[in-house]
Amino acid sequence: MKSKEIRKFRDSYSKYEKDCVFEGYRLAVLFDEKDSVKQYGGRWDADEQTWWMPEKKLLDEVHDNGTLVRDWLNDEKMIMGQYGKFADTSNNRNLFIGDTAIEHTEYVLRKSTPNSKPDVTVRFFAKNDVATFSGKTATEFYTIEDGRNRWNALIDEGYNRIEKP
Repeated sequence: MKSKEIRKFRDSYSKYEKDCVFEGYRLAVLFDEKDSVKQYGGRWDADEQTWWMPEKKLLDEVHDNGTLVRDWLNDEKMIMGQYGKFADTSNNRNLFIGDTAIEHTEYVLRKSTPNSKPDVTVRFFAKNDVATFSGKTATEFYTIEDGRNRWNALIDEGYNRIEKP
């Protein structure tokens, strides 16, 4: 993000309190803040051109008063959302597969061609910033942003949203 985009993002920032269920949090970092972010464990992803904070660093203390890295990031209005690959622990997996009581929006995508691939069930868990895509076999986990990109790619491949059977 460019400086102007980061400042605009911060103007409407609300505290990010969602549990980290991916590798870490994606951050909005200005150039003059990068050293502080690195000091607390932040990393630069050159491929994605973004800063991120590993999940294991979020609960580290930054001050003797008990302030955690996650608190500091919120105070500085830096957390943009989930980052990286899904932390595939049994607790995380069960949360998004086994327990349908968690609030989500569900869709079914179907390709309308002969010998088409199986339907894809898509669940968006907005309160957790997680999207799941389930086909005939495995369930794939995505950040909300990456889930939107995956959805668009499926639509481009000829899938259409249908009413749930």
